[in-house]
Amino acid sequence: MKRLLDLEGAINLRELGGYPTTTGKKVKYQKLLRSGDISNLTPKTLKFLKKYGLKYVVDFRSMNEQEMWPDVQSDFYKVYPDPVYPLKGNGEKLTNVLKQNSDSYLGMIYQSVVLDQHAQQSYALLFQLLLENTEPDKSVLFHCAAGKDRTGVGAILILKALQVDTETIVQDYLLTNLMYENSSDVEKILNDDSKGNKIRNKMNMTKADVESITSVFEAIEHYYGTFDNYLNSALGVDAKALQALRSIYLE
Repeated sequence: MKRLLDLEGAINLRELGGYPTTTGKKVKYQKLLRSGDISNLTPKTLKFLKKYGLKYVVDFRSMNEQEMWPDVQSDFYKVYPDPVYPLKGNGEKLTNVLKQNSDSYLGMIYQSVVLDQHAQQSYALLFQLLLENTEPDKSVLFHCAAGKDRTGVGAILILKALQVDTETIVQDYLLTNLMYENSSDVEKILNDDSKGNKIRNKMNMTKADVESITSVFEAIEHYYGTFDNYLNSALGVDAKALQALRSIYLE
């Protein structure tokens, strides 16, 4: 299965299946998609996504972005407007009192997002829809404009909840930087296991901030003790729901 879905009119559209977990399982294919803007999807791409099983689309963009560049509508999936911004601001206040171990600007933004009450409601809706996606061979797509920051945080939270290790989560995040380079080269790298070292080296040379991912977990653990407690307290995903989530998306 390809990780990069290079489809007409799609931006940074990627498969999240196949990632291993710390428990020996792996994320199912054709259940989770992350993406950038999907306002220009072509009939050919829609045909592919229908066959793929797309059923839910979660749009993290602001209402202004959604009005300016509306998602392509279709009869086989439903679009859920779920803007992460504007933040209430409480997350930024909490971030300011955290001891910063680096000058990670993105890390501070991501910390603000995961701690902000409004953004938490947005990601809570994402998890609610993920839990509704119990039908076999049906998938959820979540996206923003570039598929990097708001979408990136969503992917971080999902993969962590599914017990994917931090290194793999960071690598998935960093793939966005490769996506905006020569896509044919990227596809060759992504789909050739022998080039694993090459992709890691290339990631290390990108502008993306690896610490921005680990700082998310640091902020969550600082205020919530554990990631599971964050899921429960901030996103409304209790132990029973978490077990259900893993049964839906892992194999």
